Amino acid sequence: MNKYLIGILFLSTLLSIVSCSDFLEEDPRGLQTIDGAFKDENSARLVLNGMYDAITWGESSSNGFSGHSYEFLIGDICSDDSEKGSTDADQVDIQRLKEFNTNGANANIGTMWGKYWVAINRANVVLASLTNSTLDANTVSQFEAEAKFVRAYAYLHLVTIYGGVPVFEEPVGSEEINARAFTRAGIGDVYSLVDSDLNFAKDILSDKGEVQPGIATSGAAASYLARSIMYQIGTENASNYSWNDLQSLTGDIISGEYGTYRLANNYASIWSLEGENNVESIWEIQAIDNGLDNFERGPSTGSMWTVFQSPSFMGGWGFNTPTVSLAESYEPNDPRRASTTIAVGEFAFGVELIANERNKTGYYHRKAILDPAVWNTQKGSEANLRKFRYADIILMNAEAAYHTGDFSTAVSNLEEIRNRASFSTFPQGYDPDNIYGYEPTGYSPLDNSIIPQGGVDLLDYIYLERRRELGMETLRFMDLVRTGRYVDAIKDNYTNQSDPDDNDYADRVVSAMNTVSVMGSAGNPIPLFPIPTKDLEDWGLSQNAGY
Repeated sequence: MNKYLIGILFLSTLLSIVSCSDFLEEDPRGLQTIDGAFKDENSARLVLNGMYDAITWGESSSNGFSGHSYEFLIGDICSDDSEKGSTDADQVDIQRLKEFNTNGANANIGTMWGKYWVAINRANVVLASLTNSTLDANTVSQFEAEAKFVRAYAYLHLVTIYGGVPVFEEPVGSEEINARAFTRAGIGDVYSLVDSDLNFAKDILSDKGEVQPGIATSGAAASYLARSIMYQIGTENASNYSWNDLQSLTGDIISGEYGTYRLANNYASIWSLEGENNVESIWEIQAIDNGLDNFERGPSTGSMWTVFQSPSFMGGWGFNTPTVSLAESYEPNDPRRASTTIAVGEFAFGVELIANERNKTGYYHRKAILDPAVWNTQKGSEANLRKFRYADIILMNAEAAYHTGDFSTAVSNLEEIRNRASFSTFPQGYDPDNIYGYEPTGYSPLDNSIIPQGGVDLLDYIYLERRRELGMETLRFMDLVRTGRYVDAIKDNYTNQSDPDDNDYADRVVSAMNTVSVMGSAGNPIPLFPIPTKDLEDWGLSQNAGY
């Protein structure tokens, strides 16, 4: 995962994955080999790199997987922010996810499910191996914290996609696999493990800047803990978290208790190559060109993300296209619009964005567009994946402050976000005569006097700023779910829009969503996606309702 360490192969015992059952299984003899690696810090680091590797996968047709596992398949496309993109016949399984009209045979469901279990099992093998390590105690604690961060990261994604899943805190052997008697833990129990792991990790891990990029930090662990708490407050809150808890934790992150972060000066530069690992970056997957040719497929480390979403006339495949609704949510003088939902007729890296059969909205995902000159292969680019930004922490803190009655803090946080936006530029190459330059917008600053000072209008404005600031960053789906706004958002966006001859489209999607949802303790329906069919039998699990 780390740019400086990528290319070192993970131990073969951890890469022998040939089916969905096998990604839970490790030969005990293999564990002895891994124990040996934890007697030397350099060898141990190579093993940890392999542990990180699985969470970077976006596409794979080897190791038993055959679909895409990008977080935006759920986070963006299954919301009102994005359409599938490409042609109707291309990757229809993704559209079926958006419509909740799918089943456990969906290839993307299987690949998303599989990669996170690979990450969990590799983390558990690391944790088991550390018990016999001869490394010094501080190093062992650091490695333990990294493994728990990866395990929590994987479980947090599993619980938001599939709901309750089996909880494993140690490697699973063949006898357990063959017994086919795994039990799905409750949603609250899965979150409990996530929070336990992240609480441990945030207090042990080094701060950003003290380790190489791509290694988990205290700030990353604290931030994902904040996200977990925020999700639970709005869905299944078995731990009885309060908004005070979230305001306190995000306040600690803002004050620098878990490392130093600040907003980048220019919103438009965050997604450029020079913007990688910048002052705002909390968690970022380090990517390189994996060197794979067009028809040679395997686990890819981030690089495929850019190709998959970029316009076809710029070398991409044209998936995940922003909706008109998202584009029109911005004020006319908001520079973030062009850096998020760039329109037909505008320019990226000097290339004019044109109408295309693979785009039905008139907008392209600018955060995913990379200079075509740096694509070395059809499957590769060097664009890192920005997974968590400090701006999200500021907005979390604003939302928590609102709910605790601290309206002045909520408003101040919104002003900080909007002020950075006001003084940002157009994205690179918006001026076709300056391919790599950042053109000033000439806009007047955003008017902060329009921010409501309290009441439900302020909460709605916080939601709106989250949508604008974090648009197309895989967060919209869960933001709508946890706040109970998913149904209304789908109705507002899709009624009489997707098909002029089918006015019932939105109602059908909402009806299907209600069928596959469980009711959380917060009173909001939690839509779930199907568990892969093969593993229902292999693991002895029950399927989610509606599938």
